[in-house]
Amino acid sequence: MKQEEKTQITRKKILDAALEEFGTNGYASGSVNNICKTGINKGLVYHNYKNRDELYLKCVEESCKELVQYVLENHAEKGFVEYMSARMQFFKKRKREAHIFLEARTNPPVHLFQQIQKIFAEFDELNRNVFERELSGHSLRKGVSKEDALNYFYEIQKMYNLNFANHLGGNMTLDEQVLLHETNIRKVLDLMLYGIAKGEDE
Repeated sequence: MKQEEKTQITRKKILDAALEEFGTNGYASGSVNNICKTGINKGLVYHNYKNRDELYLKCVEESCKELVQYVLENHAEKGFVEYMSARMQFFKKRKREAHIFLEARTNPPVHLFQQIQKIFAEFDELNRNVFERELSGHSLRKGVSKEDALNYFYEIQKMYNLNFANHLGGNMTLDEQVLLHETNIRKVLDLMLYGIAKGEDE
């Protein structure tokens, strides 16, 4: 086996252990020491990853990439409802990635915020495409441009995620937090798209 192949196998083994660690304990409680308890030499960890932050960011990147890939494969060109359902399916199947994604999206380590935002660029673009496609099937109110609607869409998501992080408490498990986040953001975005007042023909 070539050295390059050995390196890739080692990096994958470390990343898999890190996904388990950060997916279970989050950034604050996750540690390289715990990762090494799986049988990985600490020297190998630091030879392949500069520090804990780089390893965590790689886990965020992997989680985000896997989510986008899953949604694209299972959502294709369908509508908003199907998109949100595909997200939920992924989070139920890939729990450690779901936990990492949720933390990075709603309560990221402050000093890693900018780097995490860059990682989420592909996911944000996917969100934009889905929302833009949904908008194309509807007439906008007079004075509201498509760009206005997209900007509002971004602001609503940011406000929701901030509010979610600030008010999360109690003894909820990570799985329950993911379910709550996805269920409620689906409602919020649905209300944003279709309003709250009943039309005359309803």
